[in-house]
Amino acid sequence: MKKEKKSTVFIFLLSIAVIFIMSGCQAVFTYSPLSFLQRDPSTLSAAEQRTYAENALASGDADAIAKAYDAIKALLKDNPDDPELNLLAAKLGVEVSGIPSLIDQIIQGSLDLSGPDALDDVSDFINSDSVDPQAMIDAGTYYKNAESSGELTSTDYIMGSLGILLGAASGEDLSDPGSWDTASQNEAQDAVDFLNKGIENLPADDPARDILTGFSDYLGNFTP
Repeated sequence: MKKEKKSTVFIFLLSIAVIFIMSGCQAVFTYSPLSFLQRDPSTLSAAEQRTYAENALASGDADAIAKAYDAIKALLKDNPDDPELNLLAAKLGVEVSGIPSLIDQIIQGSLDLSGPDALDDVSDFINSDSVDPQAMIDAGTYYKNAESSGELTSTDYIMGSLGILLGAASGEDLSDPGSWDTASQNEAQDAVDFLNKGIENLPADDPARDILTGFSDYLGNFTP
């Protein structure tokens, strides 16, 4: 991962973390109790690999999630338009990226953005092997391909839009959205459009609509 891409992620996530904290998104980033999945998914049938991936996500075991991610991506090569497979790949990719863990640490206070060492602490995390921004960018594509499944949650729409916007932001100046080239601004608009679909698909009385609306307004800063 190039240094400039990780720097972009660093600045981007600081902004996003503030949005999450202010909008009450703490419930978005929760983890299931850790358990260990012993089987090698590469030896399983396609149906068993899907089950393995679902169990890996439920377990929260990082090694199992990484193995499941590779297995599901391999299945997608033969079934690129399968919405359920894309949704699994998206959820796994988000976890593999390490970004939810970073945001969770910020929300829970493990990383204090107000402390004197905040920038160094977050920067160290971003530049560690724990973060794979490309996995998050790929998740944005997988989420878009999964939308026809009708199974995306408000969290999925948030994470999908993050992935799409992160791809658009690579190499751009986040402090000056007006300087972005046309292609990047159009990708940012894709993120807003994706998020707005989530708003449309949620029940009118779902409190997550307010969170998604606020986040959509924020992402609008990066669009044409």
